[in-house]
Amino acid sequence: MAQELKTDETKERPGLHQLIATFLFIGMTSFGGGVTAYIRRIIVEEKQWMTDDEFFPGLAICQLLPGANVVGITLYIGNHLCGIPGALAAVLCIICPPACLLFGIGFLYFSFRTLPAIDSILQGVAAVACGLMASMFVEAAKISLKNIFDVFIFLATFALVKLAHLHVPYAILIMAPISIWWYRPRGGNCSANKPNS
Repeated sequence: MAQELKTDETKERPGLHQLIATFLFIGMTSFGGGVTAYIRRIIVEEKQWMTDDEFFPGLAICQLLPGANVVGITLYIGNHLCGIPGALAAVLCIICPPACLLFGIGFLYFSFRTLPAIDSILQGVAAVACGLMASMFVEAAKISLKNIFDVFIFLATFALVKLAHLHVPYAILIMAPISIWWYRPRGGNCSANKPNS
């Protein structure tokens, strides 16, 4: 019941200009590998334009598809909030500013990469990115792991990828059909397919 109430706790959807301004800000202030977690914090927690119940299914789809997750989740959010114009605008806003900066920073990096301070900066940024991704993992787990079967799917997928060194597409081909079959509609009642936790 609390989760259902949380789904309704979103503010009025933004206009296209608000979406553009927000993703320009994200594009100019996101660093390291935790960009998806950073996007979630701004869109879900700060702006409250989406709920976790809306955000994480989109992220799951992006994880199953090839390509960069950041681009995929940006397209998903933009389309969800402002349609196709929002999707295109959000992607351009999150890609173009960092791309322009990358040309200049890349030149400086290859010119001064032998300096010890450069390695220290990169190590610090990497640690921050890991922290951001860990925080998003915790939030995703609270939303997605609702029963023993969900935990089994999580652990089995982790084991296939990390321990058995199976490529991600093959792990998806193995685990996704099992999960889909388990959660298939039964007896014409979609809610009846979910086992009790």
